[in-house]
Amino acid sequence: MISVIIASRNEPKTIGKCIKCIADKEYSGITDPFEIIQASPDKETLDAGLTTSKELKLSSNQYIQIKDPKKGKPYALDLALKKSKGSILIFTDGDTYLEKNAIKYLLKPFSNENIGGTTGRTVSMDSKNSLMGYWGHLLADAAHHRRMTVMSTKKDDYHISGKEFFPMSGYIMATRNYDFKIPSNVLSDDAYISYFIRNLGKEIAYTPNAICYVKYPRTLNDYYKQKVRSLGGYIQLQSLGVFKRDKQSRSLGIEMKYTLFVLKYPKNLKQFLWSLLLFPIRVITWLKIFWQRVILKKDMPKSGWERIESTK
Repeated sequence: MISVIIASRNEPKTIGKCIKCIADKEYSGITDPFEIIQASPDKETLDAGLTTSKELKLSSNQYIQIKDPKKGKPYALDLALKKSKGSILIFTDGDTYLEKNAIKYLLKPFSNENIGGTTGRTVSMDSKNSLMGYWGHLLADAAHHRRMTVMSTKKDDYHISGKEFFPMSGYIMATRNYDFKIPSNVLSDDAYISYFIRNLGKEIAYTPNAICYVKYPRTLNDYYKQKVRSLGGYIQLQSLGVFKRDKQSRSLGIEMKYTLFVLKYPKNLKQFLWSLLLFPIRVITWLKIFWQRVILKKDMPKSGWERIESTK
């Protein structure tokens, strides 16, 4: 059985499409029996998910809801993990949707017993004709390039980690059903799970044909809010003791190695100027991370969830 876990908050307009692109077997390519576990804290998103499940005529075994008590995504994931019955777990978010056959491609590497987790490719839904939209495409494509480069061993149409790896994306990832114990305050749950799997001696696969469409922040304030949390989570992981088999994979120094990629990415003068502008923005981002995570030692917000409005 396949267990698909969707953590979603205040996303009643998008959760239906997310569920449909998974439950439609002809579209998703899923062949095994499956269960979709939706964990949400708000009634609107839960109601929208239930309405979609009824439209699709999903049984009570195929669609399960969990009312998350507003303690954050890690807590919601932990509740869903306790409910899951599948030997393979798929994780995604309620404000994304998958390309046709994404699940089929995502599951393929598990025929290799040494593969513990797989991740797909995130693609921006935004237009490149705006500054924030352009940055979304650039950063998503940079992550794709890094996974293709670091996970250099190719098997059929997917790539496998070895001495090095790059963490999975929480927008689209799958793992074997290990006994995960995700700390409730962890800021980067996808990175935590990735290192957990690597510490078991298992490998991570990258399947670029498994595409997940994502909306990225459209305001600078939301950009900082999202990146300070997700990238700052890597500093927090140090204190959680997960860097055993692998070193930390995200830092300003590591990002600077992608200078040429950023400069070669633009197709016209306007985009080139936008690429140049990204450099000081990333420096400010890491300074904010240092201030909040190292100096102030800020942790997960009390509410657990921190909504990025402009991505909805």
